[in-house]
Amino acid sequence: FTTWDRSSPCYVLDKVLRIPCAFVTHLGDCIDDKTPLLRSNDAVQKEGLRLLKNIKLCTDAKAIHSYLGWEQEFFVIRADLYRKRPDLLNCGRTLVGKLPQRNQVGDFNYFAPVCKQVEKLLFNVQAKILSLGVPMAVLHNEVAPAQHEMSPIYCQSTFSADNNVLFME
Repeated sequence: FTTWDRSSPCYVLDKVLRIPCAFVTHLGDCIDDKTPLLRSNDAVQKEGLRLLKNIKLCTDAKAIHSYLGWEQEFFVIRADLYRKRPDLLNCGRTLVGKLPQRNQVGDFNYFAPVCKQVEKLLFNVQAKILSLGVPMAVLHNEVAPAQHEMSPIYCQSTFSADNNVLFME
């Protein structure tokens, strides 16, 4: 069965209306990654309201909302160098390598300004993801050489989870 997740907004991508859904079998078993999150939110709300009532704090509360902030960390590698690496081509990840010359020194990577080519790429990605309604807030270097991060503004957990999937696409 399919049910529309009304806690996360619909959006249009490539002229196709996308409606966030949850999928379960006729026995109620989940067959997607979103149903456990929805069920967790229900359990947190139920027990959270019970806790508030028992400790006599905000006893008139009607709902508890969970918020989530994710971050995507990734490496930016020039296409010509990527094509020279059979491990990256075949597996999509590094299987062989060696420590970088500078190792992972935060002063040289994390606190350094983003190079112009990568900054242009990150701004293009940010513009695209903002056009889809994902509220991106942060982009910066990470500790390892060529490692970068992009993060959104925290929002309601199911919406945030959908934004993360959209960003990875």
